[in-house]
Amino acid sequence: MKGLAEFSTTPLVYFLNTPTQEDFFNVISHELVAQKVMLPAGKAALIAREQTFPSGMQLNQIADRLPNIAIPHLEGDLVQQERLVVVHFEIPVAFKDLADVSRILPVEWAFMLMNPVSKEQPMRIAQLIRALTQSPVAQLQHLFAAKKPSQVIRLLPPLMAEAERKQ
Repeated sequence: MKGLAEFSTTPLVYFLNTPTQEDFFNVISHELVAQKVMLPAGKAALIAREQTFPSGMQLNQIADRLPNIAIPHLEGDLVQQERLVVVHFEIPVAFKDLADVSRILPVEWAFMLMNPVSKEQPMRIAQLIRALTQSPVAQLQHLFAAKKPSQVIRLLPPLMAEAERKQ
């Protein structure tokens, strides 16, 4: 089984101006279907899964000035291509907090694991969460300060590789 570092060597990175979660799912679903990363039915599945299993996380509990993130994902039967998709929201998008669904978080970044092998999903999500919560704060701040996709593509794989080595 490939580790998350290999999985994320070529992440798809988008900087989007989608003011609502609905707008985000519309835009990202269109992009991922066009790139043959997911099937068209994936959009409805992403929306339904997010309603049932909210994916917002507060990283500012780890360190000040870290943003809120979301980690939406699909079941493998709707995924055509293994990818990590990273989205920076120019305007924070509201997501429910996975730890307290009554709380709405303004999310600045989304990390979407697209994996056609459903049984690997829990391990991959755990690796991603570990990378985003246990990496050195300075490295995380540098990643989240990225202003263009090429910076994210350069900064993210080393964080993933380091998190994998620590497990």
